[in-house]
Amino acid sequence: MEIFRHIEDKALTVSGSAVTMGNFDGIHVGHRALIRNAVEEAKASGISSVVLTFEPHPLKILAPERAPRLLLAHKDKMQMLQELGVEVVIIQHFDPQFAGIEAAAFVRSFLIQRLRLKKIWVGRDLRFGRGRQGNVDDLARWGSELGFEVGIVEPIVINGIRVSSSRIREMIEQGQVDEVEPMLGRYHFISGRVVGGHQRGRDLGFPTANIASRTEVIPLDGIYATVLHVKGEAWLSVSSVGMNPTFGDGPRTVESFVLDFTDDIYNEPVKLSFVRRIRDERKFSRVGDLVAQIAEDVKSARAVFQELGLRGSAK
Repeated sequence: MEIFRHIEDKALTVSGSAVTMGNFDGIHVGHRALIRNAVEEAKASGISSVVLTFEPHPLKILAPERAPRLLLAHKDKMQMLQELGVEVVIIQHFDPQFAGIEAAAFVRSFLIQRLRLKKIWVGRDLRFGRGRQGNVDDLARWGSELGFEVGIVEPIVINGIRVSSSRIREMIEQGQVDEVEPMLGRYHFISGRVVGGHQRGRDLGFPTANIASRTEVIPLDGIYATVLHVKGEAWLSVSSVGMNPTFGDGPRTVESFVLDFTDDIYNEPVKLSFVRRIRDERKFSRVGDLVAQIAEDVKSARAVFQELGLRGSAK
C-alpha cells in the first residue's frame, strides 16, 4: 500500500482509479462497505483502489469546539486500510485553504485530473467542498458530464441504531462496548505501550500492565472483560479504566490483569480490545475488600469469555 501526504504529490500517478473518500474514523461497517466496493471495483477494472482521507479531522479546522476524539490512532487506521486491500491512501492535509476549494473545482482538479477517476463510492449523506455544498446529487450530475460513475452505500442500521462514528464514539464513552461490536465489525480497541506503574496490582496478587494509550476514545471508567494483543498473540484479561479511587484519586489509567500470563511485557506495544463492561469503578474502605472484588471480577470475566466462546493464547 502506497501512502501520500497530498493529492498533488508528483509521485502520485494512477492511470485510473476507484475512489472512496472521507475521514473513516473507526472504519466501521459502513466505511468497510465503501472501501470493499472501491477495492473490488478496482480489481475488476484493472485500475487503482484509492482512499482519500483527511488530517487533521476537518472539524478541528472548521469548528474546533466540536472536533471529536478519534476512535482510531493514525497507525491503526493505516494498518486496517492495508488489511482491506487498499492500494493507495492519500492523507490530504486539511487546512483553511483546502477547505475553501469549491466542490466542482475539487472534482475536476483532483478527482479527474489527478486521480483519473472512473468510479467513486460514497455514503448517501456525503458533503464536501467549500461550505460543504457538494453532495451525492452533484457528484452524479458531474459524473454524467465528466465520465465517471457514482456508487452509493445507504446508511446501515443495526439494532435500530444508524451506524456512524459519532454514535459509536458516544456509546463507547458510555461504556456500551459490547453494543458497538456489530457496528465496528470488531471490538473497540485502544493501542499503546506498556509503561511503568505503581505496582499496586503486583502487591495485591493481580499484577497489571499499565497501558499508555495513543487512542483518544477510551471507554467509560469501570471494569471490563478485555483481550490483550501482544507479540502476535491474544490473551484474555480483566481491565480497569479510571482513577484508582481506593488509593486516592490519581491520573486516569488503563490497567490490564492478563489471565494465565507471566511474561514481562514492559515497554511492549499492545492493543487492548474491550469485550464487555463488568461493573462501575468503586472506592473500597479496605484493601482486602478490593482484593476480594478483583477475584470476583476475574470470575465474571471468565464467564463472559466462556459465554462468547473467546479463547486466548493460553488455551
